[in-house]
Amino acid sequence: MSKKSSTDYLRDLLLELDDIAAFTTEGKQQFVRDAKTRKAVIRSYEVVGEIAKRLPVELRRANSPVNWQMLIGFRDFLAHHYEEVILENIWAAVEDLPNLRAAVEAMLADLDDAGDEETES
Repeated sequence: MSKKSSTDYLRDLLLELDDIAAFTTEGKQQFVRDAKTRKAVIRSYEVVGEIAKRLPVELRRANSPVNWQMLIGFRDFLAHHYEEVILENIWAAVEDLPNLRAAVEAMLADLDDAGDEETES
């Protein structure tokens, strides 16, 4: 596994959030109707949760506006309980993207200001 810094993970997270935003530009009805869009969004949320798992616990604790455990649990649910996925719940997460993005951008700015180049395994 490659060694990435917290900054790298947060940048990866922003890329996934950008993908989700791009996949859902046509709105909720298109999301519900189009299997490719749903699968793309679900996969991106799985990656978001995996990135959250890889962030250092101390960093997650220091940034309480984000419910990291919920993101991680969401990822696990999507990956392991595919038959129980409720599209309304996924769309609710899509609607919350601006808040998550803003929190991640703030974290990234804080780390950039602190000069975080330490790598995590």
